[in-house]
Amino acid sequence: MRKLIPVIVLLCPMYSYATGQTINHEIGVRFGGGTMTSRNYSDIDAGLTFELGYNYHFNPYFSLDTGYFANSGGLSYIGSLGLTHSISSYSGGLLGIKAEYPLTRFTNIYARGGINYAAVEIDTRKSKDNWHTRTERGFSPYIALGTELALGKHFGISAEYQRIELPRSISSNHYLMGINFKF
Repeated sequence: MRKLIPVIVLLCPMYSYATGQTINHEIGVRFGGGTMTSRNYSDIDAGLTFELGYNYHFNPYFSLDTGYFANSGGLSYIGSLGLTHSISSYSGGLLGIKAEYPLTRFTNIYARGGINYAAVEIDTRKSKDNWHTRTERGFSPYIALGTELALGKHFGISAEYQRIELPRSISSNHYLMGINFKF
């Protein structure tokens, strides 16, 4: 299966060229909020999320999905007035596929999925002024479901739910709003 994915990615542009379709590029910027939970630790945090993505469309329904994401944690620490003992943040890259289906002329739904490489930093308070930082890195899967409203041929706005699995049984849920530019 691992050998099949690069072959599909390499052959899709040829299919697109052979059918006479134009090749579309898409850049998306998404902002929102996200939470991080862990099955192994008691770390739970929330923060602001940013994602910068690029999609290479092989055809109107299928594209290569790449991107960079970051979440700056600490909202649970602020909300608990300092009683929470950890703050987390993470960032990483995405590589996968995106499948779209038009519902109307101006709206579509989509699903994204693939692998991500992320670095998670967890700052744990040992005492009043003593913090310990641990960093976890690794590859994990991600999925996203969303909808897009087209504002003309080249612009759109999107709403999306995204789940990113992170290293060491840590996972995150994001709710994002975005602006997409297609050319």
